[in-house]
Amino acid sequence: MAKNILIMINSGKDQKPKILTGLNLAVVGKQKHLFDDIKVIFFGPSEQIIADGDPEVMDMIKKLSEMGDKPMACQVVSDNMKITDKLKAVQTLNVTMIGPVLADLVSKGYEVLNF
Repeated sequence: MAKNILIMINSGKDQKPKILTGLNLAVVGKQKHLFDDIKVIFFGPSEQIIADGDPEVMDMIKKLSEMGDKPMACQVVSDNMKITDKLKAVQTLNVTMIGPVLADLVSKGYEVLNF
């Protein structure tokens, strides 16, 4: 079993159940200490559902943040989608350059799960 996992949420808002599945895995995994560490990254089309303020997704992001790790979103993607200001307004989300973060986590042996 992987000790550390990175949950990459790439699905568009039209695939909300898939997004919620990834977020639920992260929340339950943290609550039940199933892994040593769990990171969540929103990447690509999934960032739009945050910009739209979907209540279920926002609630899950808040829960994860309260557990100690803010989920992340890619600023390059959000800049291209012109939604960076909306994402940065979400205090429970860390908007950053994901490439270096991803490279670092993979080099540390994080298992990547895509939703």
